[in-house]
Amino acid sequence: MVCKNCGSELFEEDRFCSKCGTRVTEPVSDTHSAPEEERGTEAEEMVITRFAPNAEAETEGAVAAGNGTKDGKAEKAQAGAEGASDMGRILPPCIPEEKPSKAKGRLRCKNAVCAVLGVRKKTWISRAVLGILCILALVPAANGSKLSNYFHRYFSSPEEYYCWVERRSLKESARVISDYYINYFLEYLHRYDRSVSGELRVEFGEAAMEVMEEAGADISWPEEWAVSFESNNRDSVIQGVLGLETDGTRLLTMDGIIDFKDEAAYLGILELSKTYLAVDTEQKEFVEYFYDVFGMEPEEYSETLELLEILYNEYPDKKEIEALAEKYLNMLFDNINDVKMRMGRTIRVGSISQTCTTLELYLDKNDIQNIMTEILEELQEDEDVEALLTELFDLAAETELDILKYRDGDEYYEAFQDNIAQILDELDYNITYHDELEMTVYVDNKGRIIGRTIEFPNSWNEIAFSYMNPRNGSKFGYKGSINVNSGEVSVIGSGKVFGGKISGSFTLKLDGSGIVDVEVKNLDMTSLKKGYINGKFTVTAASGMGRALGVYSASSILSDMQLILDISMRKSSEKLYMELKENAERWGSLTFTVKRDKGRKISVPSTKGSVFVEDQRDFEDWWDTVKWEDLIKKMNKAGFPSEVMDAVEEYSQMNGREILEELADDLRFLINGFGRWY
Repeated sequence: MVCKNCGSELFEEDRFCSKCGTRVTEPVSDTHSAPEEERGTEAEEMVITRFAPNAEAETEGAVAAGNGTKDGKAEKAQAGAEGASDMGRILPPCIPEEKPSKAKGRLRCKNAVCAVLGVRKKTWISRAVLGILCILALVPAANGSKLSNYFHRYFSSPEEYYCWVERRSLKESARVISDYYINYFLEYLHRYDRSVSGELRVEFGEAAMEVMEEAGADISWPEEWAVSFESNNRDSVIQGVLGLETDGTRLLTMDGIIDFKDEAAYLGILELSKTYLAVDTEQKEFVEYFYDVFGMEPEEYSETLELLEILYNEYPDKKEIEALAEKYLNMLFDNINDVKMRMGRTIRVGSISQTCTTLELYLDKNDIQNIMTEILEELQEDEDVEALLTELFDLAAETELDILKYRDGDEYYEAFQDNIAQILDELDYNITYHDELEMTVYVDNKGRIIGRTIEFPNSWNEIAFSYMNPRNGSKFGYKGSINVNSGEVSVIGSGKVFGGKISGSFTLKLDGSGIVDVEVKNLDMTSLKKGYINGKFTVTAASGMGRALGVYSASSILSDMQLILDISMRKSSEKLYMELKENAERWGSLTFTVKRDKGRKISVPSTKGSVFVEDQRDFEDWWDTVKWEDLIKKMNKAGFPSEVMDAVEEYSQMNGREILEELADDLRFLINGFGRWY
């Protein structure tokens, strides 16, 4: 007898076609028909799909399969249920018989697996095959990433598998982008209401003092110096404070304040005078100076602070940025058409090796142009982008700030569209045949990218980037390199991962020669993805440093030197500690700390407590308020050399005109430096 659906030959006992699974409407032989008393009076149907959403349905089908005989035991039924729960995800549908078993509420099931395999239901072969399949189904269930990667690798095209791998990786990239957006971009916008304070502290160790003494230098200088700083923005007033300290004693404090509302700027040196120098911010000289330092006039700067406040309060949140980043990053792979996949490759860094799959692709000028075109055209049509830009600039336009080029969000969005259109028109010109890319991606058995090489074969300069990151349990190896015109800068090393932190040893190399060795301890990878470095680093000179510097004795001279870096970064604070040691001897240390907070209320000097400067005579009036006695006492106590103290005494005897002539250039240098830092 043959199947009415596909024409395949049927066995006598078959009730379902082994080829297509069609139910045999008439039994081939009455000897294999179920007894009349075992046939139910009601017909029921059940189908277990490949990815069954209903676990209970899978279990019922499994019980029926395990209890296919009249006298089937409960243990066999339970085993069949447990196996089918996982097999249902990877095996063909299980099609039950139309006729229910003698036991009420149960269905007899003819599993299509047997038919596909071409074995009979009651043979030991079929039972063995089903048992093996159950085991194979349960094992991957404990390791979903391996199973998912297995099916994508074997049942997808190389192009589809490559896109799947990249898109899994880009989910993490999108999260990193959104974290950087929050921690850095929005933090910058928050300058309109922000205070930043910190300190740079330098300490000289005994080894450094001994070397300076041997060189004939005066070592009576203080061993500890500190420069403190503070910037503060609030309510259209900005303040900058610089302080100088030696051995714990504050020597000088320079306080600069600009009040944009009252159009006045103040400068005070608190240890010398309680009176502030003041100028009108509309004075030509001040406007020119302000422009040189900040790149805009005082009025524009004030308006910028207002605009920053609007943007900060209305910019999209982290989830919106993450969704947009993921959307446009994914579009990078929509035009990948030619990928070669090779399995069983091994990458090795030092003693760490890992077997992987390589995905090789080539992008020519047309491919790159197609990718860019698709992204830019999507930007033009993206309703989310349109809504975001128009809303932001509508709010900004309500302020009627002079620095705004357009009056509403529609005009800004139109300008945005015009810019994209111009870029699209120039793509063919800007992307040449030199802009070709060859890339190899290395993927482990869980679908994770563990290496990548990128080459630009036809560029004017031979450029290549690569990194390899094989893993073996908690151990890993790493090599990253940049090649330009046969010259190579690389980092190579190995380490361990524990609790999301890595520790290991790495070497920075130039053309294969080690320059510096770096010992890393407890580098927090979770915080690093958010843009914060937390860890300890010990840097020593490698054997190739002398060659790199052109001083071949440098390696031996510096071989005993160690630079220790201890970095701690948080959202609201940062601390960098640097220490230079020679064996056990301490040369010195540098500590840099920063704290960020909301803006604090700024106390603007009163008119009576200030001298407004319009000409040289006004400055001379302020100079008459300067008192040098306290400063000289503090410097003597700190142990300044006699040469320095003599110079300070000389300055203290000058009048306003003489000090202006003497300090004009130096004062401008200091103020310019302060402004650019601020």
